[in-house]
Amino acid sequence: MKTKNLSLFLMLFLVFSLTFIACEDNEDPDPGGMTTDPDTAPKASIDRFSEDAGTLMVRNGSNGLPGANAPINFDAGEPFITQGLGPEGEVVEYYNFDMQTTTPAPIYALFHENGNAVNGQLNVIDVIPGDAGYNDFWQVVAVTVPNDYEANEATSLADITSAGYDMEEMDVIVNCPVVPEGSTASKRLGGGDASLTRGWYKDEVVFYFNFSEKDLTTASGGSVPVSPIYVTFNINPDEDGGGPASGFVTEGNSSQTHNVVATVPADDSYSPLWVVNAYDNAEFGLVYNLESAATAESKGNNLATVNCPVVSLETPENMPMNPDEAEDASIDRFSEDAGTLMVRNEMNGLPAADMPIDFDSGEPFITQGLGPDGQLVEYYNFDVQTTMPAPIYVLFRDGESSPVDGQLNIVDVIPGEGEYNDFWQVVRVTVPANYVANTVTSFEMIENKKYPTEEMDVIVNCPIVPEGSTATKRLDDADASLTRGWYDGQVVYYFNFTEKQLMTTNDGLVPISPIFVTFNINPGEDGGGPASGFVTEDMSSQTHNVVATIPADEDYSPLWDVSAYDNMDFNSVMDLTSAQAATLLGSSLATVNCPVVAMEE
Repeated sequence: MKTKNLSLFLMLFLVFSLTFIACEDNEDPDPGGMTTDPDTAPKASIDRFSEDAGTLMVRNGSNGLPGANAPINFDAGEPFITQGLGPEGEVVEYYNFDMQTTTPAPIYALFHENGNAVNGQLNVIDVIPGDAGYNDFWQVVAVTVPNDYEANEATSLADITSAGYDMEEMDVIVNCPVVPEGSTASKRLGGGDASLTRGWYKDEVVFYFNFSEKDLTTASGGSVPVSPIYVTFNINPDEDGGGPASGFVTEGNSSQTHNVVATVPADDSYSPLWVVNAYDNAEFGLVYNLESAATAESKGNNLATVNCPVVSLETPENMPMNPDEAEDASIDRFSEDAGTLMVRNEMNGLPAADMPIDFDSGEPFITQGLGPDGQLVEYYNFDVQTTMPAPIYVLFRDGESSPVDGQLNIVDVIPGEGEYNDFWQVVRVTVPANYVANTVTSFEMIENKKYPTEEMDVIVNCPIVPEGSTATKRLDDADASLTRGWYDGQVVYYFNFTEKQLMTTNDGLVPISPIFVTFNINPGEDGGGPASGFVTEDMSSQTHNVVATIPADEDYSPLWDVSAYDNMDFNSVMDLTSAQAATLLGSSLATVNCPVVAMEE
């Protein structure tokens, strides 16, 4: 075989002619030539799912893969087509044509000596699925035949070599999976021709697809170029039954994976031959794009090379956002707009806007009081809150009972805004089955997309605080770390107190429970009330503030309805009964968010 350089014109001509040569193969050949009619020639037997041909897709008694020569519908869904993500979080679809090597097989295209493609001649291959050396990726070999050559005189490599025709390897690679006649794969990026093309294999007719979403050329050493893909499986590859056999992780009941292709056809480095890297499925919800996929914990690199041409790419009106890359909202709990009992001034040292708050540091953030039976209790102080909850929006895919994995909940108010409340009423938002997590990052987007919403009767206690804030105490030893949410496309952070499941009242309000407190200066006196601080036992932080309920009680609520008793009764108040018998100086003075976080009998 001779190898020489061809002009750029000829290279381009070959790329476009490969598809169209066979499209004209129905012309009648010269009846006087030694030609074969493709319409009457025998057809090669094709089986892509035999043990010799398949790797990831091998037919068995249970997987239902088509038999030899049975048409394959690659549009039927799994395992033939996958919905993943592009490098910027775009929604992509790609076909799965199993593992292929980086060594292309040769495909022979015939040209007359004058440089014109032989009209009606089918291209010639010498291997089919199951043969050693077969590959869906073909390197074009230009075959020069005499000007009087008639189409389809040569129907095999043996015919070409016995005739002594000149052959020249090009640097052009085409992606043409050989399939049984009647197979379908109708998707093409940009709407390319999805019909089958005919070719010759050892005097028999074969059929193949042609994927032309990107012109491919050989890499160094004449190999097929590759590009990375990051995937995650239902069972990680390092566990029993893990890897491809367990299937890809998807979002709920949808077909949306978080498999991320590193390139798309518009990129210079794109190739449909993907080098597979696996990441830990525990990080599925954190992977949105190439950057997050590349930094996820690896479960194996260079696991395989697979033929997966991208056939659709959708850039949503609003791309999924990576919370790690999004801007944080500015939070100030101690401004005049946000605070009531806790407002920052030059004397009290309350943290500034966006400064982390250590709620474990003591007064005024944590109080030691008494339970209804005289138990020692501790509770945080998150200032005055109303009984009107704010909405928090939780997204569910249509038909699913669990929230969208990886999606941050959405709020529409933050501390300092008129309707803010630490207590949130859960609003269920129904999104489409193919919704990608964190595509929606604000209430305005929910409204604009007209997603159905439903108010639930669930209340959650989630004070929004600056990033880095700490409140480590929990009565139920629950997770005390901060949770992230969305506010107008920005990230917010909040605690979650779960010592009691809260439900709305019949009026849709936050339930309340009584607390009886006493101040160093009684409320009716100058400087009295909260500003004077709570009365405590000598040399300790123990108050005789008495909560009427504890989390084990059915009517417990961390939103306390404050009543003040005379500080002269401090020593006689030791439990709820004695607190109720003390001299009251005011009832329902405020409602304050004070979740109980510790209790001793």
